[in-house]
Amino acid sequence: SASVTYNTRIDNTAPTVTAGTIAACYPTVAAAEAAAIAATTTSDNCPGTVNKTASTVGTCSAVITVTGTDGCGNSASVTYNTRIDNTAPTVTAGTIAACYPTVAAAEAAAIAATTTSDNCPGTVNKTASTVGTCSAVITVTGTDGCGNSASVTYNTRIDNTAPTVTTGTIAACYPTVAAAEAAALAATSATDNCPGALTEIASTVGTCTAVVTVTTSDGCGNSTTVTYNTRIDNAGPTVTTGTIAACYPTVAAAEAAAIAATTANDDCPSSVSKTASTTGTCSAVITVTATDGCGNSASTTYNTRIDNTAPTVTQGTIAACYPTVAAAEAAALAATSATDNCPGALTEIASTSGTCSAVVTVTTTDGCGNSASVTYNTRIDNTAPTVTAGTIA
Repeated sequence: SASVTYNTRIDNTAPTVTAGTIAACYPTVAAAEAAAIAATTTSDNCPGTVNKTASTVGTCSAVITVTGTDGCGNSASVTYNTRIDNTAPTVTAGTIAACYPTVAAAEAAAIAATTTSDNCPGTVNKTASTVGTCSAVITVTGTDGCGNSASVTYNTRIDNTAPTVTTGTIAACYPTVAAAEAAALAATSATDNCPGALTEIASTVGTCTAVVTVTTSDGCGNSTTVTYNTRIDNAGPTVTTGTIAACYPTVAAAEAAAIAATTANDDCPSSVSKTASTTGTCSAVITVTATDGCGNSASTTYNTRIDNTAPTVTQGTIAACYPTVAAAEAAALAATSATDNCPGALTEIASTSGTCSAVVTVTTTDGCGNSASVTYNTRIDNTAPTVTAGTIA
């Protein structure tokens, strides 16, 4: 007999395949399968290499099957669950306001305005970061569960600082609210921490003791106010005319009397100044003007005569004798003539001292009481001589 031998392997036992751990996400199927193969360990009842292969079903909820096969074709498998995702979320920018007081408020608004969607189910996490303040750029990034991300940006202003306002000087009085507010606005200067136009508005409370408030606001609505105190008064005092005399010796005396006779009151508390001016003398017109603290004025006038000049009296001639005082005085009055610096009637009166050596005084007085006198010498005698008879032959 003769024999031959054969070498073979009798093996109907599958390898022992043990699953390890892989990551929750992979960008590609190849990377996921390579990780699954690397994580899987095998052993076999017979010596020899156990070949590991992988196959994948799905992407967002991928199932990777790793199969270990021995030299006899016996095989065993394990599975891994993972996510195969290399696609960034879709991030859509919305609209935010032009200004925010803080970075936190601006970023919260940007995150709320941003919408996202992803190719796989799951939460897209949104975060924000900011560069700058006055011209801030906010970047909102949407990141999916696999770390894929996309971003959008927003432009805004982060400003919680009010303008710096400097108070100027305005006048003590204005005729109208509009004029007072215009002056206050012009007197006020302002600067801001961010570029951009500043808006100034004015408001007023009161008139005689007015308070004008100027409010300066920046583009974010931050504002600062300053106040000015002034008087808004366009009304002249109320002037009441009194009574003065018909004559005064001087302009000063006449004006003093007119000022004293005039009363004035004003719509606002404060002293009212009274001044006087005069035109003419014999027919003088005195104007008294009352002026309040804002220069508003009202006037009244008085008519009088300013005259301190006595009439000019010219002496005539009378007789050497008169029978009575009345006759002598009548003759003296008739002989005397007079003129005056102002129009108007003159009054002449006569008085007498003595008889045999009588002195008749004629006094001429004008309408203001100014007077001048002349005198005449005469004899007032209505008594015949006493005749005494003597003795003749």
